[in-house]
Amino acid sequence: MKKILFPTDFSLCAENAFNYAILLAGELNAVIDVVNIYSLPFVDATNVPPEYIEQMLEEKRKMVESKLAAFANKNIHKNVGELISVYGIFVPQEISDLVKEQQYDLVVMGTRGEHHSTMEKILGSITTNTMMTAGCPTLAVPEEAIWKDVGHIAFATDFEAKDKQALEQLMAFAGTLSANVHFIHVETKPGIGTMESTVMLANYPYKFSDFAVINSPTVIEGIDRYIHDKRIDILALYIPKRGLWERLFHNSFSKKMAFHTRTPLLIFHG
Repeated sequence: MKKILFPTDFSLCAENAFNYAILLAGELNAVIDVVNIYSLPFVDATNVPPEYIEQMLEEKRKMVESKLAAFANKNIHKNVGELISVYGIFVPQEISDLVKEQQYDLVVMGTRGEHHSTMEKILGSITTNTMMTAGCPTLAVPEEAIWKDVGHIAFATDFEAKDKQALEQLMAFAGTLSANVHFIHVETKPGIGTMESTVMLANYPYKFSDFAVINSPTVIEGIDRYIHDKRIDILALYIPKRGLWERLFHNSFSKKMAFHTRTPLLIFHG
């Protein structure tokens, strides 16, 4: 992952995530570009001269470029690349289009986690909707997260073949960071698996430091306990492809984790 895109809204949450992203880019020897997607307040175009709208757009673009420079200059670093301003209405789609056009390997964004509004938790925040559409792996960095060397990554799995594409990318990512990958599966039925049950799969095609089957009343509780006990630095999940309606309204486990976790969440797409 040598090319990273960092979308920002200039918030304190974004600043914290950018600090994390800069240090991660250094470990990956990657270049990180910073983008802000901006728009104008709603105006009735039928009553506003076109030249006035163009002037508003130009003024907004200049303001955004100035804020991008100030934002990036707080973290002067050789790994910072381009500062990009893009006009757009639906931010996740604009990010997705930019990822495709410029062939980014990773998107890193901040997330307010449990501090999101009720409406955002229902319809999704910009970060969770980007996770569903980005077209490349997305790392959501909670506002409480502080950078430390990544030594342990947990990948939650249901033993399905669809994991293959995600795992190939995850193994390359972990290898660059010299991190151990811990495979975990959570069973919510009583008596099926216990904490520290280890399943050694002789024919499993990927290396891992351990493979745990965890019994817990809920998947989130089981993963939380594992993250705490094993001091996991990044939690990795896989999201299968979904249509637009599902991306906007599907109450997925990945979205729940993004609103819940205090550990950086790495999402891979089908």
